[in-house]
Amino acid sequence: MVTRLWRVFGQAMGVVSTVSGYFTGGLIVVSAGLITYEVIWRYYLVRPHTWSMEANIFLLIGATFLASSFTQLKRGHVGTEVLDLLLPKSWIPWRVVLGDILSCAVCGFIGASVSLYAVQAWNEGWTTDSLWAPPLWIPYTLIAVGMWLTALQGLVQIVEQLGRLLGKGHGEGAR
Repeated sequence: MVTRLWRVFGQAMGVVSTVSGYFTGGLIVVSAGLITYEVIWRYYLVRPHTWSMEANIFLLIGATFLASSFTQLKRGHVGTEVLDLLLPKSWIPWRVVLGDILSCAVCGFIGASVSLYAVQAWNEGWTTDSLWAPPLWIPYTLIAVGMWLTALQGLVQIVEQLGRLLGKGHGEGAR
């Protein structure tokens, strides 16, 4: 029961991380379009422009943090592979698990901390200091969601890796 439930959770996290990764690609395309729009509007039509820079910052914050769970799913983050040259081969899977545990802990801590900022920004009506003054709960929420998704994706990978190492999982060895 727990194993089946965990497998479903792991598959769901894989789908969420993949959708998040492709969604963030769309955010980058929208950001590129806004930058192009701003350049044309400001420099060729010589019109004032106040909002697109902050909108781009918010979009790129969202793209960066929401894409991190997809990057974790594909194991695309910068790793500690240099240690593989120094460690015995039998230790390498444990190095991967330790790295995932530390990464999961850091992402969970950041997710929890930024979640508190998002709630505080919402409750107190925090905005940027610009003329447009968009609410700050938006980027804080994007950061928090991205970090929570990355922590959950890391947790799935930790459990799967430990299952393989302890002989209770399916699939081939470490990474």
